[in-house]
Amino acid sequence: MFDLQATVRWATGVITDPDVTAQSYREITPNWQNTFFVLTLPLYIGAYLIAIVLSFVTGGGLFFGSLSFGIAVFALVWSLLWTFVIAVLFDWLSERFGGKRNFDAAYAVVGLAIVPAAVGTAIGPFPWIGWLISLAASIYSLMLAYRFLPLFLEIPEDSRVKHFVLSIIAAFVVNIIVSMAMAPLFLSSAVDDVMREGTTREDTGVGGVFGGGLERQAEIAEAAAEDTYEPPADGRLTDAQVRRFAEALAKTEALKERLGGSLKNMEEKEPSFSDLMSGVGGVVRLSTAEMEVVKTAGGNWAEHQWVRGQIETARIQQDLNDTTAHNYELFLRYQDEIEPYE
Repeated sequence: MFDLQATVRWATGVITDPDVTAQSYREITPNWQNTFFVLTLPLYIGAYLIAIVLSFVTGGGLFFGSLSFGIAVFALVWSLLWTFVIAVLFDWLSERFGGKRNFDAAYAVVGLAIVPAAVGTAIGPFPWIGWLISLAASIYSLMLAYRFLPLFLEIPEDSRVKHFVLSIIAAFVVNIIVSMAMAPLFLSSAVDDVMREGTTREDTGVGGVFGGGLERQAEIAEAAAEDTYEPPADGRLTDAQVRRFAEALAKTEALKERLGGSLKNMEEKEPSFSDLMSGVGGVVRLSTAEMEVVKTAGGNWAEHQWVRGQIETARIQQDLNDTTAHNYELFLRYQDEIEPYE
């Protein structure tokens, strides 16, 4: 199913005239297998091979400054898998926002939109400016996906922003989970290289692209993941624990209302791409609002989650035993402060 001429033709079209190219691609209604073998697979394989060669020739950084074979394999495989993740999300969420489900069409959006990102990956090893070009290319790929989605999945105009932002956020969450799980196996040398070279998150400009939300929330999530808590043997809550839990819920609700207001304001106007990216950061923050409230107050996220579980068990069982009776009594004491925010 490989067709190098078709790959070059479609990729060139996306770069020179994306809207006309997308319309032409939509008219031939290719299945996802065709898009994968004509666009996704050759583009990524070609991009990674060119990047590896350039990194040797120019001495530029590759995959965070490391030439580890494990890192290259991980990056390539996950890049290919990620195209399916985002296509599934585009497809599944389209119906919920008034569009039409069609996985072939959703994957076509991804296959076309990744063209600039693949080019950015290829030239990323150029010293000094390579990373900046790669970042700009990735942002442009997101812009193209936003432009193509209504054409391929018939997303209504008034739902475009919500569908796009929610899809991208879900993809980022999956990406973070997979990266955290796989990084210890493949990326230790890359992290060491970055630390030795003094590269910081601020150097990449990613925080600014997303309104600073992703960087801050990543730090909060990382701190929360490190929390541990050893519950008391008798499983009993204290008054202070339940009071802190209730206070955290109230503060979380206030934070969500403020963030939700900002997103609503964005929906009421024609959003720019910077608005969309800020919206992505805002939705990330919405999804981790309770964690942020707990951690910024110096709390223990693991303890907070344990308290939640004990309260819920007590509400179900009530007087099953002395522990549930005790915890249920505490819940009743703070019931009016907990239930409005669940």
